Amino acid sequence: METARPPTPPSAASPTIQIDRSWDEALFETEALRPSSSVAVLLTWSMEPPPIDAGVPPAIIEIVSQVVTSIGPVAFRLFFPDDLPAGLTRLPASRPWWPIRLYQRLAQSWPADLALARQAAAAAELFSQDWQLQGQAALVLTGDSASEQTLGRLRRSRDWRDAGFPKDARLLIGPAVDGDGIVMAAASMVQIDQVVSLLLLAFEEAGFSVYCQPATGASEQA
Repeated sequence: METARPPTPPSAASPTIQIDRSWDEALFETEALRPSSSVAVLLTWSMEPPPIDAGVPPAIIEIVSQVVTSIGPVAFRLFFPDDLPAGLTRLPASRPWWPIRLYQRLAQSWPADLALARQAAAAAELFSQDWQLQGQAALVLTGDSASEQTLGRLRRSRDWRDAGFPKDARLLIGPAVDGDGIVMAAASMVQIDQVVSLLLLAFEEAGFSVYCQPATGASEQA
């Protein structure tokens, strides 16, 4: 009987992971991804040589997608509907009358179609959907579906600061400037700590170096 091969260890060019609890939000352009009263972390990476306009490294996409789908279904904005992976459920947005759509586009609040993913391979598609241009946002849901209010907010909101955290979501995920970082926000410190613990365990098992800033502000290596 054929035995399973052990996972291939990361190469010398594998990224080093940084998870911060405080950062320069103006520099990383993450202020709009923080609902009121939420707690957030910023996941970034560094590689040698540094990639140019490479987006999120595939190994990080794989691990983050596995972690978030282990928490719940992932709903995200769908801008490019062609050649989608299996396992996605499309949730089309209603299309208003053309003058209203024009106004919404000028106001940067137009409704986007959504996709719902329950498996990591499908959830990974969110990093290919307007991620680097910072148009993407995703919610990890508490149940199999979310209220129309939450889905409508995900379709339209480009600024999450003026309202509380969605009650039927566990996690909000979005891109930092140029897509070179992943912001994760939750409603409480307990919830974000659970996500951080899962990420640390997954990256450690994959053989990555991870530097995580604890709540006290000091950095520690995993």
